[in-house]
Amino acid sequence: MRKAKLKGTEKILLVRTDRIGDLILSLPLAEAIKQVYPHTRITFLVSPYARDVLENNPFVDGVICYEYKGLRSFFKFRKFLKDKRFDTAVLIHPTLPLALLLFLSRIRVRIGTAYRAYQIFFNYKVYQHRKTVEKHELEYNLEMLSPLGVSFKKVHPKIFLKESEKKWAESEFLNLGIRKEDVVVIVHPGSGNSSLNYPPEKYGKVADNIIGRLKAKIIITGEEKEKILEMRLNSQMKIKPLSLVGKTDLRKLAAVLNRADLLISSSTGPMHIARALGTPVVALFSPVFVASAKRWGPLGNESEVLLPPLGPCLKCRLKKCPHYDCMEKINEEAVFQKAAQVLKRKR
Repeated sequence: MRKAKLKGTEKILLVRTDRIGDLILSLPLAEAIKQVYPHTRITFLVSPYARDVLENNPFVDGVICYEYKGLRSFFKFRKFLKDKRFDTAVLIHPTLPLALLLFLSRIRVRIGTAYRAYQIFFNYKVYQHRKTVEKHELEYNLEMLSPLGVSFKKVHPKIFLKESEKKWAESEFLNLGIRKEDVVVIVHPGSGNSSLNYPPEKYGKVADNIIGRLKAKIIITGEEKEKILEMRLNSQMKIKPLSLVGKTDLRKLAAVLNRADLLISSSTGPMHIARALGTPVVALFSPVFVASAKRWGPLGNESEVLLPPLGPCLKCRLKKCPHYDCMEKINEEAVFQKAAQVLKRKR
C-alpha cells in the first residue's frame, strides 16, 4: 500500500456525511491521528443533522457542514473547500460527489477506498469490501488511516458532554421524580429508518416488566414525530412510563443517556451515543446481512445483542429484506432477561 508522508503539522479533513451512528464510529480517527501527530489540525466534514456529535470534542479543531443541493451549490462549496487549503482528506464513506469534490478542491493527499470507478479521484487507496461484513465498522473506519501510518489500537468513540449538559440532565431527572439511587432504563422505540425495528407494543411489554419486576424507572425517548410509537408502546403498559419524547435535541438526549443505567433500542444512533458515553445497551438487531451486529453492534463487553431466533433466512440474503416481519419473533421475556443481566452486572 502506498504511504503518505506527514510532517505532523498538516490540516486534515475527515469526511463522513451520513447518519449519526456512522459519524460516531468515525470519531476515533481524530483521536488516533492526534496521538501520533498532536500538532495536526483536524476538521470534520459532516451533515448538518449529525454535527452536534462533535461539539466539545478536544480532538476536533473544526467542523464543516455540507449537503448536496445541486450543481450550483456544489461548485460554490468546492471553492470554499479549496480556499481552506487542506493538505489531506480522508473520505471515510465514499460517494461519487464527495470523491469529485475533494479532487476538484485540489487537496494534495486524498484517501479513499478502491474497487469503485471513482477511485481515480483518490491518490491513496485502501482496499476493503465493507459489504462482506468481516469486521466492525469502527475497524473499517480506522483502516482508512493506514496510508498515514497511524496506529489505531484501543481507540473507541467518545462523546464529550459539558458540565452544563450534565446538570441539565440531573435537573430534568429531578423534575421527573427520579432520585439518585433509582435505576433508570431508557427505551428508545424509534429507529429513524436506519434499521429494522422492534414493534412498539413489544417494547411496552418489556418496559412494563422492568418496572414491575426490577422496580426501575422507565423513560421513553424519541423525536416529536415518534409520539405515535410512544402511544402504541403505552397501550401495553399497566404503569405509565416517564417521557421525554419530543423534548430533547441530540445533546440533551446524550446527557440523558449518560445519566441512565441502560438503553434498550434497535440498531440506531442513540445506541451508538450511549456506548460512546459508556452506558450499556440491550440492542435488538435484525438478521439482514449488511445490518449485521458484527459490523454495527455496540462496542465493549458491557452490552447485550438480541436477534430473532431464526435459522438461515433466504429473505435476508438480500441487501434489504422486503418482508420486515422477523423482529416480531424476538421474545419480550428474552429482552427483559438481557436487561436484567446488564443491570445486575452494573451493581
